[in-house]
Amino acid sequence: MKTDDLIFRSIFIITEYYKNNLEPFFESISDDILWVGPAQGQQMQGRENLIQAWAAEKHALTFTMGDISALCVSPHSRVKEVFLHYDIYTHYPSGNTVMHDQRLNYTWREKRTKTGAGWEYCPEIVMLQISNAWKYDSRDTIYPVHYENMSKSEYFFTKPEHYVIVKTPDMSVHRIAAERILYIETVKRSARLQVHMGNGTITINETLPEFEKKYPGLFLRVHASYMINPVHVREIRRFSVTLSDGTELPIPEKKYTRIKKLLLQEDREKQLLAASVPCDDL
Repeated sequence: MKTDDLIFRSIFIITEYYKNNLEPFFESISDDILWVGPAQGQQMQGRENLIQAWAAEKHALTFTMGDISALCVSPHSRVKEVFLHYDIYTHYPSGNTVMHDQRLNYTWREKRTKTGAGWEYCPEIVMLQISNAWKYDSRDTIYPVHYENMSKSEYFFTKPEHYVIVKTPDMSVHRIAAERILYIETVKRSARLQVHMGNGTITINETLPEFEKKYPGLFLRVHASYMINPVHVREIRRFSVTLSDGTELPIPEKKYTRIKKLLLQEDREKQLLAASVPCDDL
């Protein structure tokens, strides 16, 4: 079982699940699957029991997934634990949206099956556990000493349209809403980048040309070492650009005119979209 394959398969299963497409989930679970849900008393065992329970479930909910981070450990050569951490937004018919900080742990094992060509091995989920986190008080390390009340629901106002998927040096995988990224910076003398977001920075295993090729149109290369998210541009002047968090990045003199034109064009398109006015009518 290749780690990367299982991580991406695990992410695919849960993203499809929250689109109300359960087939990838059911296709991946073992006959003796143990499912443990986030609420008290939510526990079921057996593939057929899960299928019957979901078939009887009727709801009018829709969901949006936020950023996803993933880690994988291998307690045995034929067993892998994949841990996902993400925000899930539940949209109710009333119009309210509630956010949960959710953790999901898959236990994958290799199933050995005899075929006409010999033995084949394929991964299957033998245990799946979901839990919702409480808000964290930065004064605490392990025990929740400084808070006594349950966290309140949070409300979601904008739905992310684009995501990027990146891998960090510790081999964890992160799915990040593109709009949260302020800028991307080359780490000198390495094939790594620093992705700067409003709530922190992560280092990833990639080069700027590779990243630019993977996500065309989402970010703008303003310098040999920097790529910015145009939605976070607050000001452009000779020869620099200032982002929404106050970060100021240089723009080479030879690129300044072209980059300024691109940013102004992008801003104009956003204004037209917001006003719902076709460009041809102006």
